[in-house]
Amino acid sequence: MEVDLRGLADAAVTPPPPELDRYLDAAAACFARHGLFRTTVQDVARELGVNRTTVYRQVGTVDDMARQLAAREAWRLLNSLTWSPDAPDGPAIVVDAVEHVVTSARAHPVLAKILSDDPHTLQIRLTSELPALLAWVVERVTPPLQQAIDGGILAEVDPSATAEWLVRMAFSLVFVPALDDLRTLLTSLIVPALSPHASPEPLRHRG
Repeated sequence: MEVDLRGLADAAVTPPPPELDRYLDAAAACFARHGLFRTTVQDVARELGVNRTTVYRQVGTVDDMARQLAAREAWRLLNSLTWSPDAPDGPAIVVDAVEHVVTSARAHPVLAKILSDDPHTLQIRLTSELPALLAWVVERVTPPLQQAIDGGILAEVDPSATAEWLVRMAFSLVFVPALDDLRTLLTSLIVPALSPHASPEPLRHRG
């Protein structure tokens, strides 16, 4: 039995075309240097050695660049996920995936800069977008969880509720790091909840 995550990135995110990479790389360099909220289009143009009009024409405003960069980095992150469903301990696979997402996100130079310099502004700007983002991610995480449940890799739980729980946990740990070892925390929460031999009531199928 195989849980196929190879197409998850393509299903979840539409990355910008490769010809925009040089513009997005320049934007990322500026965001990491100046911060997302202090970067201007002129900064990106200067990084590239082109005029501001060229940057506007190719990638738009700073907000446009930030959205396209986020889509590209999310696509790359999902592509880097490894899920080996033949492993004997199914819940540990989920631990691996969540740990990878959290550590990779926190290590990204742009997000690290924002979290270091201006986390409050980021939280304010995300407030209106997070509900839709949460629903969007949950919708795409649910099918592979359902496949793992059907194959006996994970407990008989509600895949949608479990996906929401995992995504909320990942979001929280990206913005507020674990007080102790991340993997220890994730293992203590995820393995008992998703072991095929135990189905905690809060995550059972709704009926």
